[in-house]
Amino acid sequence: MTRSRAQNLIERYFSWAADRFYDSVTVQRVFPLLGGDLNEGILEQGRRAVAVAGGQPILDMPVGTAYFTVRIAREHSGIVVGSDIAEGMVVRARDVARSEGVDNLPIVQADAHRLPFRDGAFGAVLCANGLPVIPGLHATVTELARVLASGGVLFVAAITLPLGPPGSPRSRERMPTAFRPKGDIAEALRRAGLEAKVTQRRRLAALIEANKPARTSRRQVTP
Repeated sequence: MTRSRAQNLIERYFSWAADRFYDSVTVQRVFPLLGGDLNEGILEQGRRAVAVAGGQPILDMPVGTAYFTVRIAREHSGIVVGSDIAEGMVVRARDVARSEGVDNLPIVQADAHRLPFRDGAFGAVLCANGLPVIPGLHATVTELARVLASGGVLFVAAITLPLGPPGSPRSRERMPTAFRPKGDIAEALRRAGLEAKVTQRRRLAALIEANKPARTSRRQVTP
């Protein structure tokens, strides 16, 4: 798997942060500062994902330290798969799942642009604060849409810090998603064939649900 320089930097940073301060600083302080009660919103999205998926598998990408994921897995009757590009996060998430006694939460290391899952593998997909930091907004969204089952829902939580004038869509493609307007994420979801809507806004954060339209079978018409 060939990674870009940006992907390598992201992997190294989050691997380094996993055991040092990610939960205590990023999740417990930065998320509430920038997103208000965003953490509760993410957990509510998890509960919605469980309801939508039924017994089908759920994907949480990026899983991070599994801070939210272990709670979601406890409520799900099926498998919740955690995926992250950062090896340090994968190791930490596995340790957390093991220590919490959650046995339906396998964790895999994977590139968000090349997920090792078949088309339509998951009844619901969770992506909490991943899109703002993962390089390649459209490539990531397209891959998440690919592994989402027909009729499933992608749940997105995203903090963005738009800087300066919006600029043209082409110029924004070169910007990190964290610094792009929230509307760009919703538009990327729509371009991937999902029906997206912002369900809540919390300070600088948005909670988005994106439905993948269910396939309709064509009736055979006999002349």
